[in-house]
Amino acid sequence: MGTSGNRKGYKIFSINTTIRNPKRNVEFLKAFLPYTNRKVSPKEMEVGYLYALVKNGTYNFLNVSQVIKDKIRDDIPLNDAEVKQAFIDNPQATTFRGRALTQLRALRDQGFLIFKSESRAFYEMELSKLGEELIKNEMSSADIYSKSIIGMHANSPVRPKLYNQSRPFLNTLFVIDGVNKKWQALGNEPKGILTHEFATFVLSMKDCDYQTAVNNIIEYRKAYKLVPNEKAIMDFLNAQDILPLKYESIIKDYADDVFRKFEMTGLLIAHGSFKHIYYNFSSFNQSKVDTILEKYKGYKFETFNNQYDYYNYLHNIELPWLVDIDTRKNIIVSKAKLFGINIDFKTTTIEQAENIIEDKFNKSIIGKVAENLEEKILLAELLILSGTITASSQFGEIPEALRLEYLTALIIAKKFGSNGLIANMIMSEDGTPLSYAPAGRPDIVFEHKDGSYIFELTMAKNAKQQENSETTSIVRHMTELKTSTGIEYRMALIAPLIHYDIATFFQFRCATSKEKIVPISIDRFVGEIYNANTVSQYTLSFDSIISMLLTIETKQYIDEINKHYKFA
Repeated sequence: MGTSGNRKGYKIFSINTTIRNPKRNVEFLKAFLPYTNRKVSPKEMEVGYLYALVKNGTYNFLNVSQVIKDKIRDDIPLNDAEVKQAFIDNPQATTFRGRALTQLRALRDQGFLIFKSESRAFYEMELSKLGEELIKNEMSSADIYSKSIIGMHANSPVRPKLYNQSRPFLNTLFVIDGVNKKWQALGNEPKGILTHEFATFVLSMKDCDYQTAVNNIIEYRKAYKLVPNEKAIMDFLNAQDILPLKYESIIKDYADDVFRKFEMTGLLIAHGSFKHIYYNFSSFNQSKVDTILEKYKGYKFETFNNQYDYYNYLHNIELPWLVDIDTRKNIIVSKAKLFGINIDFKTTTIEQAENIIEDKFNKSIIGKVAENLEEKILLAELLILSGTITASSQFGEIPEALRLEYLTALIIAKKFGSNGLIANMIMSEDGTPLSYAPAGRPDIVFEHKDGSYIFELTMAKNAKQQENSETTSIVRHMTELKTSTGIEYRMALIAPLIHYDIATFFQFRCATSKEKIVPISIDRFVGEIYNANTVSQYTLSFDSIISMLLTIETKQYIDEINKHYKFA
């Protein structure tokens, strides 16, 4: 991407680009879990870690035998020879060590992984507190990223070769705020800062003097309008003694890569197209941004004795809405006004109010996205996830498990409308999902007079994974939601493949507790929802599956429910 490499000096800030998509951070961290808090040989970790990424679907082996594919699907360990041959038959530009270490460094740079020691003989690493919280998923991932990114320092004990004593995210927030105000004062519409301005004037900052960066952007716009000017950009960076990079990397790659991490906070959005992509504040989270601008208005570069001081600092970053109840309430009221909702805290708890607002936001976003997508495209995308269709996904940047939640919500909205839809994933204003629903909430709920549903979704392909992570949560979510709403729900576990013992569990629950719960494959879900034009038709179809589960042999049910679906 450039030529500055690992040299010491002032640089355009970047985060290791190997894990380009931060939505996959959790997948990488989970694959690394078996190698934490102990000394691990390079061979054990590099091969085992990369193979774990294959098993969880982050990587895909394309050129392997059916025997290996079946082993991966059924979570049967490959022997050393099979693993080695699989990697040889599916080469990448870097070595095992190069692939593993650059990914782990990307997680370290974001504050989720601590390198205790690193040598040719062994590695010793551990999760940071933020990394542990990200995996547990017990609090909003947006809050976890906000702590990580607000506290992030360009130069720190984990990145001593980067000399810039800057705080890139806070610099970004204050520069956007300053540019918007000055640009509007000049009679223009404030839209944020453009990608080339972000890379040139913000990511190159040596310090926290954001006002100078604001003035530089305004002067640049007066001279060169809103278009990138290669000579002006390179001259500015050279004058600042910034280590050289390729021009295309500056105005495109670095800006895009850093912003991908920054947007995980939910506080920023990208809008526009081609050479006019702006980074601006999220209108939905503007009230949160305002509290940060107020709290951190005197921010400065901090120094740390060691990496543990730094990681503890990140974990202890104060988010105004988490430390002050009145601030939290004010944010809720501000967001509620966007939807014309009045919140009465005498009858509604803070948590209930937040859920109401988030549900409204997600519902509106999913409804808009669904309107612009064809039904058959959404269903085909689901069949790509199931493996029935072999094709590239237009949603390929979204991790598979999150994509399954997203596509399921979209097809429900497309078929039956978004009015009764509750999708608990964390959404961006631009219509893409940022992360999964926090633990303790069902993936998707759909409420309608002709049938109400809870959908739990998983990309786990083997029986043990499905049983460990899904069966008990399904029953708990159904019971809790029924108690709180008084609604009788039907529930489905949707997975790429349903196994015998999973079906047996559901048969037992249906027969003994009279609960209307079924396990169905993605293919069966696609077929049933494609053929239903109304909720009542879908309910009739769903109930026929329940009847089938209770009346035929388990093996026969498995064979029927796992059939591949093809459009007529």
